[in-house]
Amino acid sequence: MSFQAHLFTNADFGCLKMNGNGLNVQRMGNESVPKLVMSCFFSTFTALLFNALYTVIDALFVSRAVGDNAMGGISLILPFVIFQGAISTAVGSGAASVVSRALGENSPEKAGNAAYNAMLAFYSSAILITFFGFATMKPMLNLLGVTPELYESAKQYYMIILAGNIFSTGFSSIIRAEGKMKYALLIWVIPVSVNIILDAVFIVVLGWGVIGSALATVICQMTSASMSLFFFKRLTSLDFSKKKLSKSLLKEILLVGFPSVIQMGTLSVLTFAINNILSDISGTDGVNSFAYIGKILTFAVVPFTAFSMTLSPIAGYNIGSKNKSRVMKVFEFCYGACFAYSIIAAVLLFLFAEPLVGVFTKSELMIETSANGLKAVSFALPFSFSHLLAASLFQAEGKRISPFVLYSVLPVAVLLITKPMAVTFGTSGVWMAYLLSNLISTGASVVMLCVSLKRK
Repeated sequence: MSFQAHLFTNADFGCLKMNGNGLNVQRMGNESVPKLVMSCFFSTFTALLFNALYTVIDALFVSRAVGDNAMGGISLILPFVIFQGAISTAVGSGAASVVSRALGENSPEKAGNAAYNAMLAFYSSAILITFFGFATMKPMLNLLGVTPELYESAKQYYMIILAGNIFSTGFSSIIRAEGKMKYALLIWVIPVSVNIILDAVFIVVLGWGVIGSALATVICQMTSASMSLFFFKRLTSLDFSKKKLSKSLLKEILLVGFPSVIQMGTLSVLTFAINNILSDISGTDGVNSFAYIGKILTFAVVPFTAFSMTLSPIAGYNIGSKNKSRVMKVFEFCYGACFAYSIIAAVLLFLFAEPLVGVFTKSELMIETSANGLKAVSFALPFSFSHLLAASLFQAEGKRISPFVLYSVLPVAVLLITKPMAVTFGTSGVWMAYLLSNLISTGASVVMLCVSLKRK
């Protein structure tokens, strides 16, 4: 065993620890909720924050070294990137739910077989999506709302991302389900560091522009995939000795994980719908401004995602060990922490909108347009996390319909509301519709949680 493998095998992995007999689960089942949640949260948050920081740095390289139109072209491809992320998230979260509950039931063989079937499902879908993407490239770009000024940048970026699509996950959700939080952190931090370095080399030094940005992203994904392979070969506590294709496990993984397609699909639909509407009413400048708003919002919502990802393995483990009262304590703590953060973040985004946008561009028109939009959407932050936490809890319980409904409400609301409001109020109507859609989503999550608690 290499030194690196030895180091990680004997490490404290955050939520769970390894000892000579396997998993020590005392922390997951007995440690005080605030201490346990925050311990797991900070590992996940650091990974997500580092990834969000990378997206900002990547945007800076493109916008400063190449231009606003290059940034807009990349932004147009985001719905596809998010969609593929939805597939990997769905498979990963479905498998993670099965894995965490299996570990709570002391069944490492079932956990290992779930991970194996998740990998089969993901790589099969990735190959199919790549072939479909190349076959429908031109109509797909038109559907995404590309303008003549953005076409070349969007096409270059799209082609390279499609080619590297098979490497677009490292199965960090399954690693987190094992409680290996430090490795789950490294599988984000190391590849993202590689990406940032390659951005500097490819874009600034070699002058490859959008092509350099795409190549750096694919190499980052390949690094993550390699680390995942190393983990499951050398460091995992799962038992793969009885791995086999299992229709029942595949069905459970996909049904439990399918709501995550809607969760990530929400981002894809939001980006797709808003880009198209802004393209119609504001042209290229509208699309470019939304690219900057999206980057800043991605950074702002990191804690929401981190708490929802923290909630899932802890809740799943305690559900598997029949400790449901502890599950609700974990949920309540995560909800309170998200609400407190959302108020602070909304105030900061509103007060510092102009300097935040000014980091990316020197155009006064772009700064004014983007800052106005950022101020408007900042009011939506306190209503942007309820559905994530509620759906994460339902998924940890192995439920299928409830998470699906919760993840569906927001994109459906956006699709129904945004166009009429944009026609009536112009660009301001787009941001008003975003706020209203999040209000509707929060209302739905509160109602479904109350109904679930009343039944129990």
